Amino acid sequence: MNTDKIVKLLRYISGTPKSIYVNFRLLPFNQAIKLPIIVSRKTQLRSLSGQAHLAQVKTGIVRIGFGGTDMMDYHYDRTILKITGDIYFQGKTKIGVGAKLMISGRLTLGNNFDITGDAMIICAKEIEIGHNTMIAWQSILMDTDQHAIYTENKTLLNQDKKITIGNNVWIGARSFILKGTKIPDGCIVGANTTIAKEFTQSNAIIARNPAQVLQENIQWNH
Repeated sequence: MNTDKIVKLLRYISGTPKSIYVNFRLLPFNQAIKLPIIVSRKTQLRSLSGQAHLAQVKTGIVRIGFGGTDMMDYHYDRTILKITGDIYFQGKTKIGVGAKLMISGRLTLGNNFDITGDAMIICAKEIEIGHNTMIAWQSILMDTDQHAIYTENKTLLNQDKKITIGNNVWIGARSFILKGTKIPDGCIVGANTTIAKEFTQSNAIIARNPAQVLQENIQWNH
């Protein structure tokens, strides 16, 4: 066994107490006992009063706080979990070092989902992400403005709105995916792009600010 594999194994082992706590906090006993969620000891648990739901129950199918980009430092970068709503795991899931999940609404993550270092998901209403989708470092998805804005007649101006992301989508680094966004299957979102509207063209490159379709009929591999 090489050094990298030994280090990885030691990190999994050191996170065992936290993994046990997360599983039994979020899952029913008959699922939790199989430890389908493996959590790094460096993961900060802000709140776990919500629930997790698994389409498949298999040891380690969800891994939180492991892996990421070369610029992330495992010793200093913390993954953060705050789950007061519902999170649905549709299959294999990787939540990398430094990623942050703040879930008070309903978050659905498709099979083979991958979010890497220092990216953030803030879900107050509903975010649905399809299969084979990857979110690159320092990107932010949020279906809420966080602070309510009212007219003088107390009418709410900025309601939370669902985000829908299709299958096989790649969201580039430092992108902002805001409330009301819809990204169809097979799309690539270019780095540093801000999206706050619905797109209908699948298999397209979406980039620039304001966001627009730059190329159609593209293919990419996860």
